[in-house]
Amino acid sequence: MNNIKAIDDYLLGRIAPGDALLLEVNILLNSDLADDIKHQQNTYTIIRQYSRQKIRAEIMAVQETLATKPQYRGFMQRIANLFKKY
Repeated sequence: MNNIKAIDDYLLGRIAPGDALLLEVNILLNSDLADDIKHQQNTYTIIRQYSRQKIRAEIMAVQETLATKPQYRGFMQRIANLFKKY
């Protein structure tokens, strides 16, 4: 568990510079630690991608609602007018 906390702090930039340097030396000396860091980086990447996809889907659902419901027609027209060329 200590490794996980140290890796999280390191990857998220929440570690003191001296501690970061010490961890980087340990990474060079310990291939298991280096692998753990790579796995944690991959995990963060997957989480970010999933989050972006989820937000994108939510935005598309809101856009679909605004575009198809009659009560939002005036709002959508005002938005469209903002982007018209003069």
